[in-house]
Amino acid sequence: MIYNGLGFLVAVITFGSCLAANFLLDQQFGEGYYSSHLWAMGIALFIGGVISSVLGFLLKQRTDRIVIDEQTGERLVINLSHHSFFFFPMHWAGIVIALLGLGCTIADLFIDVA
Repeated sequence: MIYNGLGFLVAVITFGSCLAANFLLDQQFGEGYYSSHLWAMGIALFIGGVISSVLGFLLKQRTDRIVIDEQTGERLVINLSHHSFFFFPMHWAGIVIALLGLGCTIADLFIDVA
């Protein structure tokens, strides 16, 4: 299992931001624009990472839920604040993806992908 709680949203949000950037940039500037410009993917990753990180920090603030089993009277604590993706807490995974996007954007300044 590569995620815990709502950690799968990191992949969904990041994929969604990249897909939206691909669609919008290719529609505006012509077919293949997104694929041929590394900065475009970098910005999309950065946006997806920031959104994932902010959502991770918001979900981290949720409190635990205590449930009492009616038959045994045992108290169970359900942790509602832990959400991870590839064993990284969701808020840190978003920061890593944002930094990768920033790195792609900066690398495009120095690398010619023609």
